[in-house]
Amino acid sequence: MIRNKDRKIAVVYFSLGGNTEYVVQRILEAIGDETAVDVVRLEPIRPYADAGLMKYIKGGAAASLGSRPQLKPYSFDPKKYDAVIVGSPIWAGTIAPPIRTFLLANKIKGKKIGVALCSSSGRSDKCFSRIEKYLKKTEIISKLSLVDPAKNKNGGDLYEIRRFVCEIMEARG
Repeated sequence: MIRNKDRKIAVVYFSLGGNTEYVVQRILEAIGDETAVDVVRLEPIRPYADAGLMKYIKGGAAASLGSRPQLKPYSFDPKKYDAVIVGSPIWAGTIAPPIRTFLLANKIKGKKIGVALCSSSGRSDKCFSRIEKYLKKTEIISKLSLVDPAKNKNGGDLYEIRRFVCEIMEARG
């Protein structure tokens, strides 16, 4: 039996263009204690195009059609965690398909959930709503939406990342 004081935070993310990975690194810096966190980077077995027009056509279509790609093996046992941070780019107004696969394959009900989204548009409301449907009655305790953070690298984004992490840490008790 894992006691609350022994529980950890899982940071589960998918990044294609580098924005979500940048945010995850800043989240880890804000948490500060690397022993308290397990990082799970999701990777589809069949990678997405990462440049050019096909990146948007195939990625957008996969997101819009609700695709659930097979993922490379990863280690995640929800019993080990009291909080889960999910990081995703926004594709065609919704989460990236690897995150959808993860959310549908893992029961994270009852956990403290934080969701960090990255986009070029800043329109994240629809995406947060979609994630809440996948989580089924599990409340998102902290939300973060940033516009091209790896490109912009501004103090306002760093402030928002720290606020996001503080909300999660406070909810954990």
